[in-house]
Amino acid sequence: MKKQLFLLWAFLFMFFLSACNGANNICVDKNSISFPIGGGEENVSVTADGSWSVKDCPDWVTTETQEGMILIRTARNETGAPREGDIVLAGKDDVTATIHVKQATKCTHITPASDKVEFDKEGGTQTIAIDTDGSPQVEAPEGFTATYDNGTLSVTAPANEAGSKRGEIKLTCEDQSATIYATQKGNVCQRCGGSGKITCPKCNGKGLVHVYVAPEMRDIVGSEQPCEKCGGNWDGTTDAGSVWRKGSGRIKCPDCGGTGQ
Repeated sequence: MKKQLFLLWAFLFMFFLSACNGANNICVDKNSISFPIGGGEENVSVTADGSWSVKDCPDWVTTETQEGMILIRTARNETGAPREGDIVLAGKDDVTATIHVKQATKCTHITPASDKVEFDKEGGTQTIAIDTDGSPQVEAPEGFTATYDNGTLSVTAPANEAGSKRGEIKLTCEDQSATIYATQKGNVCQRCGGSGKITCPKCNGKGLVHVYVAPEMRDIVGSEQPCEKCGGNWDGTTDAGSVWRKGSGRIKCPDCGGTGQ
């Protein structure tokens, strides 16, 4: 009997002690958290002048409290609909703090802050902010590595002593996708082989382009005219015949800007 009375007294003492030490003020560093369809976890810092506890929490959210922090976890949303709710932290009397949580049901967008990333031949790592409500999968081209974590894409290129390189980084989530173009300088431009020029795509290197000419004019001007994209020009005809200059069939390399590197 004495033992039971002692345990009851100890319980009441701890209860009243906790009530007396309950927080009069609770502050959290995040009032709202958005989770992608795949779920995840977030740490929220809690500043309080006393004890606090989790009073309410959605049934699809789990929490773990530590000193000065609450860890919030969600699993994959298989409900087919978005969901949201409030985590309520309680202190003394009616003192509370609320963290609003929501979770998407489907990835609706993947929007990079930039669609390109460029490296010098020394290489390094660069980051791009990604606005998305999903958990994108990342596919990087040969010579680059790329990882996505919590709204940030990190792209790394090692030092490059060979030719310049380029490729496409693909981000995909369900039926959404985005492309980021990665390039890195090298000792020799991979596209033009160091020459600084490539075959003109308009005339395919001929320097002339085929045009429609009325049958009665073909003997005068012909059906091919100089390609202006690679430097050809056309001044019309004179009594002495056509006055024109054939294009070179080559244009400045767009990857290296004509430097060959």
